[in-house]
Amino acid sequence: MEKHDELNESEVYVEDDDFNLTNFLTILWQSRGVILAGTALVAILGTSSALFLGKYQSEGFLQFGGAIPEKKIEKDGKEVKEQAPGIALADYKRFSSPLNTSERFNEFIRQNNIENDPTVIALSQTFAARGGIAKVIEPIFPFTKLDAKELMSSTKDADNNVIAVSINYAAKTPESAQQAVSLLGRYTVDTIVYMIYTDILRFKNSEISAAITKLDNKIIENKEKIDSYQRKGVRLKQIVTRYPDAASQASRQLVSITEDTARYLSPLSQLMTSEVEITEANEAIYKAKREQKQYMILAEYYDRAKALAESTKSGEAILRGLEPIKKTVFSGKDMEDETIKEVYNKISVDNSSAISLYLEKTRFIAGPSLPKNRTTRTSVALLGSLLAGLSISILFVLGRRWWQNNRQQLQG
Repeated sequence: MEKHDELNESEVYVEDDDFNLTNFLTILWQSRGVILAGTALVAILGTSSALFLGKYQSEGFLQFGGAIPEKKIEKDGKEVKEQAPGIALADYKRFSSPLNTSERFNEFIRQNNIENDPTVIALSQTFAARGGIAKVIEPIFPFTKLDAKELMSSTKDADNNVIAVSINYAAKTPESAQQAVSLLGRYTVDTIVYMIYTDILRFKNSEISAAITKLDNKIIENKEKIDSYQRKGVRLKQIVTRYPDAASQASRQLVSITEDTARYLSPLSQLMTSEVEITEANEAIYKAKREQKQYMILAEYYDRAKALAESTKSGEAILRGLEPIKKTVFSGKDMEDETIKEVYNKISVDNSSAISLYLEKTRFIAGPSLPKNRTTRTSVALLGSLLAGLSISILFVLGRRWWQNNRQQLQG
């Protein structure tokens, strides 16, 4: 009986070299035990591996609360044309250069003393990977090309601002994924603030020094004008003294007075004009000295702020450290002096609006989410493992049968 079965099994392959479905199914049926065992084994291993290696993905939508950097105010108090919300694309590319580097991230975690946090260690590996963090933190624009096409209108430059960033990160546990997205949000804001304020503080001192020098020259120029007007006034008084009758004569009516036409006025009128010009020059000197005094206070303030920026790598630390610096600068000054109080109020408003913009209005408006399911579904992993196990088992059975039938020929 056994010899008869072996003969039949041999005939399955020996009959012809062409594919025969009946013979093929016969082989599979005869080896059904091996196929079922192999399929089950691969399914168990594949599903277990998928579940073990599967991750939870958290998502967050970090929105910028206004125009970044914040809009500037002119000296006369009028606002410059209101900027569109978000970050200009050119500025975002400049900010994203350090944002995507592991060096900047290492500075951030050292500043916050979180080097040993497991989530931070995993993020450090992501930063060091070839793809980096660029695919994790992605910019969001108000309009896409498809939106512009549907609206049948061309987008303006302001519509290309980055209004938010989308942060997606996968980790082994839901809590780790959520924590990573939250940390990356803080890191993004911190880096942007750090870049903005280091740029501002790096050049602010030189700008203020130049402004103080210009005001000094303006004071010197007006003092020279006063000396000139006073010399002119002395000569005019001498003329009026020599010709007392001319002082009582009516002066010619002129539409405007310039250096060329002023000589047609009476000496007395010119004397009065000279005194008015002296008054105007003195007023200009007063304003220049007042402004210079304010700039000197600002120079002290920004000098301390620059020292703070050089001592830390955290944008938030710089931003929150400006208010204590302000209190230190004004601690010994007369706050009843309106000139000093004006500078104090200006710095207070700037600091308050900056904290509101960067640390309060710029926030997650969606997420970070706490994922409930893995990125790979159990049903999908099981089905894939079953198909893979079945395929591998069938190939194994066919390969074994082929080897048994051709072993002698190959060895000979």
